[in-house]
Amino acid sequence: MALAPFRRTIRVLRGFLTIPGAISLSGLLVAIATWHLEACLHDEHAGLVPAFLEVQADTAEAVFTVSAGASMSALVMVYSIVLLVYTMAASAIGPRLLQRFGDDRVSQVAVGSLGATFLYALQSLWMMDSDGSTDLTVAVGAAYMIVSVLLLLLFVQRVSTRVTIDQEAAEIARALDRQIDNAIARSTPILSSELVLPEGDERKVHAPVDGYVDAIEPGQLLTAARAAGATVFYDVQPGDFVIKGAPIATVFNDPDQALDRAVTDALPLLSVRTPEGDLRFSVNLLVEIALRALSPGVNDTFTAIACVDRLSAALATARAERLSTGVFLDSDGVARVVSPTTTADTLFIEAFPPLRRAARRNGLMSLALERAIARMIRIAEPDQREAMFDELRLLAEEVSASDQLEADKEELLARIDTCLELADRPSA
Repeated sequence: MALAPFRRTIRVLRGFLTIPGAISLSGLLVAIATWHLEACLHDEHAGLVPAFLEVQADTAEAVFTVSAGASMSALVMVYSIVLLVYTMAASAIGPRLLQRFGDDRVSQVAVGSLGATFLYALQSLWMMDSDGSTDLTVAVGAAYMIVSVLLLLLFVQRVSTRVTIDQEAAEIARALDRQIDNAIARSTPILSSELVLPEGDERKVHAPVDGYVDAIEPGQLLTAARAAGATVFYDVQPGDFVIKGAPIATVFNDPDQALDRAVTDALPLLSVRTPEGDLRFSVNLLVEIALRALSPGVNDTFTAIACVDRLSAALATARAERLSTGVFLDSDGVARVVSPTTTADTLFIEAFPPLRRAARRNGLMSLALERAIARMIRIAEPDQREAMFDELRLLAEEVSASDQLEADKEELLARIDTCLELADRPSA
């Protein structure tokens, strides 16, 4: 937990700064190490290098000059492509996806590799001695150039797929699946609403700054709360925005106020939302793509349907594994840190009502929503279906109030009624 502030700083500085910068600077270190290694082997390696690999000083200088110029030109081209993709993504898919493009590892490594090739060639030119051997230095530089060309090809292929909306929706869905799997691993079968507030001294802890709740990191707080015999109930959850001075938690049985620092440290507040500990973030991204696709200016129903299909699959997994986050137990199994619980129902309510309202006059989208909800109902346990049945009833009201053709409305309403019949069947 001591590294938590550092990790939050790295999150803010990520994108095309941290990883590409580190890879680029490694080119300088490799160039210096290679030069020293070759100097140490100067008297021995001449006979070990085949004749066709021996390089004269003037040739090595030309190679590094071309390498530096070509890698910098390629780096400029890569950044130009990235800016173009950003512009297209912001207008066609959604501005909140730009962070995902900046976090793409292939793009980061490709940019870093070109930067490392440039700095390696520059440093090698600086240290090169006309009387010294350059065979090993040129060989390593050639390896840098080969890797950079391959990564550049991979970058172009990657970018060509990232601008495809369906592909990006699939990437977001896979990220959501990973987040749900991680959340399920930390789930407890206890809902925060079921816990009884402890008796004793209580007080409020207030937010030190404005920002979005990035995650709840209870490790150090759990230990401190257990030692003090205290309990912390957070009023906010990941994804919420709080303002400075607003109450964020209630602490019970900590009269000495020893936990205040740990309470705020366990709740990092950032200037922007990130998907790190916020399940709703990726859900909202898929909803945003779908709503933008359903807007009159875009009118791309099939993209919206793809987002709904992906959401239904992710939420079905959350229901099957009975996702329940927000209650953190100490080593004795006692609930010490509590925040509002996130379940499959809360994610479902976050996603489907906005899509239903946007699909009111779109029969194809309404049908897709019915199919998605029906799929989830069929594999859910009887005690997990109520929220989905309620949404189907509201969908039926939206369809009835729409201006679609009567025949189309009757067909869709019949499908909804068939699914709602499951609500009237007694549980097995």
